[in-house]
Amino acid sequence: MEKLDNKPHIDLIDRNILTILREDARTSYRQIADDIGKTEATVRRRVNRLIDEKIIKKFTIVLDEKKMDNPTKVTIKIQPELIKIKEITQELVKIDEITDIYRLSGDCGLLIKVELPSLEHLDPLTEDKISHIPGVVIKETCIITKEVKTKY
Repeated sequence: MEKLDNKPHIDLIDRNILTILREDARTSYRQIADDIGKTEATVRRRVNRLIDEKIIKKFTIVLDEKKMDNPTKVTIKIQPELIKIKEITQELVKIDEITDIYRLSGDCGLLIKVELPSLEHLDPLTEDKISHIPGVVIKETCIITKEVKTKY
């Protein structure tokens, strides 16, 4: 079967494997094989293909933030100078405290999410790191007071 675009073929077996791994990335190949009615070798081969084709980017963990040090989470809206947008995003990616960067449509610019050990770390981050990037104007900073729903 010829592909019409560059997207890899994902069938029902792949989707079932991905569903199980999304729920718990530590699930063994043997358990996945038992759950979907395939051999362990089939599951291993398919997971390796999904990794090779960059469909699975990484295996990770999700922490219960309430049991951790409870970092301060903040969103920052940036109005970038559009001619420098690539350079700006390349510099933002280098800042460890930034967890997410979204390029927004229209005049909305960039929205970044940061995690800090405490609120006292916000000013040094914005004043000493983000604001020093040429072409960046910080338009709005919002402290996240409660996560009502997250993807994980």
